[in-house]
Amino acid sequence: MMKILVIHGPNIHLLGKISAKTGTRLTLDKLNTFLRREARDKGIELKIYHFFDEKNIYKCVNSNRNNTDYLLFSPGGLANNCYSLRELLSIINIPVAEVHLTEFPFSKENFSNSIIKDLSSIRIIDQAQEAYRKAVTEISLIKTK
Repeated sequence: MMKILVIHGPNIHLLGKISAKTGTRLTLDKLNTFLRREARDKGIELKIYHFFDEKNIYKCVNSNRNNTDYLLFSPGGLANNCYSLRELLSIINIPVAEVHLTEFPFSKENFSNSIIKDLSSIRIIDQAQEAYRKAVTEISLIKTK
């Protein structure tokens, strides 16, 4: 079974506040439930974490590096300055799916200027559920090749 480490970056816990304005009412808990269902349907095991800073993201990736097949990462604003994580990812060579959520301000800028974009084999910018669905689907297709 493929194992994916999912890391939500800072501010995603505010997804419910943002989505309330659009009427979608999508919260982080609902997003994680959706993610687990998508993964289960594709025979993928997930570990999901949410961190506010690069230090904890770094520690999580480092400690899970030997039992992770893919990193599904939504860096948000950290995309432009997570240099320690960039270096770690280049050393441990875990494939990365980088996801940016269009609900958030500056998502297009973060996507365009991400310092891990050249290390990411999958890059998606879209609305939250659709972005994660696309990422899990693309990862599952890689698994079956």
